[in-house]
Amino acid sequence: MIAKKLKTYGGLLGLMSALVWPNAQALETQLLDKEEQTEILQSGVPVFGQSLFQGAFKDQPFSGFNPDYRITVGDQVNLQLWGAYSFSATLPVDPQGNIFVPEVGPVHVAGVNNGELNEFVLRHVKRVFKNNVRAYANLEASQPVKVFVTGYVNNPGLYNGFSSDSILYYLDSAGGIDRDSGSFIDVKVLRGDQLLQKVNLYNFLVEGSMPALQLRNGDAIVVGARNGAVSIEGAVQQAAQIEFIGPYTQLGEMLLVAKPDPQANFARITQVIDDRQQASYLPLEEALTTPLYPGARVELVRDNDIQSISVSVSGELDGPASYVLPYGATLEDLLSQLNYRDNADQSAVQLYRKSVADKQRAALERSLDALQMEVLTRQPNTELEKGAQSENAAMIQKFIAQARKAQPRGQVVLANNPNAASMLLEDGDELVVPLRNSTVSVVGEVIFPTSLVFNERHTLEDYIEMAGGFANNANQDELVILHLDGTISRIDDSKFDNRLKGELRPGDEIMVMPKIQSSELQVTKDVTEILYRIAVGTAAVLSF
Repeated sequence: MIAKKLKTYGGLLGLMSALVWPNAQALETQLLDKEEQTEILQSGVPVFGQSLFQGAFKDQPFSGFNPDYRITVGDQVNLQLWGAYSFSATLPVDPQGNIFVPEVGPVHVAGVNNGELNEFVLRHVKRVFKNNVRAYANLEASQPVKVFVTGYVNNPGLYNGFSSDSILYYLDSAGGIDRDSGSFIDVKVLRGDQLLQKVNLYNFLVEGSMPALQLRNGDAIVVGARNGAVSIEGAVQQAAQIEFIGPYTQLGEMLLVAKPDPQANFARITQVIDDRQQASYLPLEEALTTPLYPGARVELVRDNDIQSISVSVSGELDGPASYVLPYGATLEDLLSQLNYRDNADQSAVQLYRKSVADKQRAALERSLDALQMEVLTRQPNTELEKGAQSENAAMIQKFIAQARKAQPRGQVVLANNPNAASMLLEDGDELVVPLRNSTVSVVGEVIFPTSLVFNERHTLEDYIEMAGGFANNANQDELVILHLDGTISRIDDSKFDNRLKGELRPGDEIMVMPKIQSSELQVTKDVTEILYRIAVGTAAVLSF
């Protein structure tokens, strides 16, 4: 029921809605040691619903009028007859489902709705007493039952109650749901081996909705194991760890429970995806549909309240994996706090930023769109050209499909910039300090892409030869060297046999680009641009 309201909630909020290195919202990515992974949920954030079971239900068994309750064996029916014949007694519903009315005989009431009981009994009385006798019947007490409560509750056991009592009564009697291991959204009521009802207590907590169940002796209430949960805090009306079913959920659905502050306009999201911790700072309307995975932590923010940022660090460092810095902190402020290991390469510090990756991605998409338009709109002049163009277009389309899968890293180039230290950091930035390297990688269009021990006496030609030589599709006119610090060098074939002292360094990647085989000059130019864009942005060579 709650899930169905996501669109409604989005409507209420209105769903508030070129390779450059700009400042913008940030996404950090940090490789985690699997042994060090811990759930991001904070123990200080309460579990949603944990205050539900504090004795208020078990101390107040339900004795009110439930018109939908069906009379069953063991119930007590209070019957009053007056007029020409008087009678007053509380009659039990016997094992055959009858009450015995003097002068009338057995009346089968089992299965009759409580709201219709009086009229039902009166009709049977009138069959004997045609005139001057009136009747009044009401359910005095429902059947006493014993119900098993088990699963992830604090005190599993067999509990006394009435068939009209709600499952909240029995759960409370069992000490409530275990806050650390029990589920508030996966509660089952079983009758034998049959599922009688599946209950999501969030519907009761948020909307007051609770199914009216009629329990019997031996029924079982089973609380399942806790599902995935996310932590919602900050500018919300109720900070809580909120449970959900499935591999992931969305913030919009979680906010139906947590209820955002009306002035909240940004969300800071931290979660682990594919063994990597990711953090993002997004406008709320964009964050509403962001997938949240188990263990995610979300903090809603009023943008004008931001006083601090968090930056993750990884690599050859001792100390914390993230730092909280004052809003407006610079790269120098962070670097001064780091404790480098002996093998750290401080000259090749890398900074990654989501906004940069987004810009790289947008620029790549524009180039791919332009290339696709160029190929699809070109008009052949002859039948021979038509055949060649069709074959060429198919090849280009295949290349475009591959290129759209490229994922830019978003590296901010710090080298050769005297003002890098004074650059403002953004919330969610990721800083990586690499290991001092002793190898050079050769990738792309070579026979055996590999990593080789760096030797300053070797030339580019030597490294290519040690990688098996150029592949048939290699561009042998130029090589690209991608340095650890994000800078690149383009070396033409006249320098392949030079040692390039200082220009080729340990940790570099020698990238052998593919040769573009196209009869169309513009296509060749466009594809070349895209290949270089992908190589720089993703540190990978795409074949053509």
